[in-house]
Amino acid sequence: MNTMQKRIKMKTKIITLAMVAVIAVALFAAKSFAAEASYICTITRIGGYNVENGPFYVRLTDTKGTFTNVYFKVVEGRLNPILAILLTAASNGSTVAVKADPVAKTLSYVYYNVE
Repeated sequence: MNTMQKRIKMKTKIITLAMVAVIAVALFAAKSFAAEASYICTITRIGGYNVENGPFYVRLTDTKGTFTNVYFKVVEGRLNPILAILLTAASNGSTVAVKADPVAKTLSYVYYNVE
C-alpha cells in the first residue's frame, strides 16, 4: 500500500467514526426530548379513534400551555383506572394531574387533581 492509499483509508475510518458519533448523539437527544413528565390538564374529550379492542385515546390540554388539544394513547393495562378518574374529573369539571409523553403521545398515569 502506498502513502496515498493509507491516507484514503485513514480518512474513511475517521469519517465512519464521526458518522457513528453523530448517530449516537442524535439517538441520545431524541430520547431526552421524549421523556415523560407531569402536567396538570383539562380534559377536552374522552374517547375517539377507538376501534374495538384497539387503543383508547383521551384529548388533553396542559394548563400551562405546553400542549393544546393533544390526543394521548392510554397505555395497555391501565385503561380501567385511568378511565374512571378521567370520567369523574370530566363530570365534575376538574383538572387532572397526568404523567404523559407529549412527543410519543402516551399517557401512563392520571391522578384526580383536588386543587
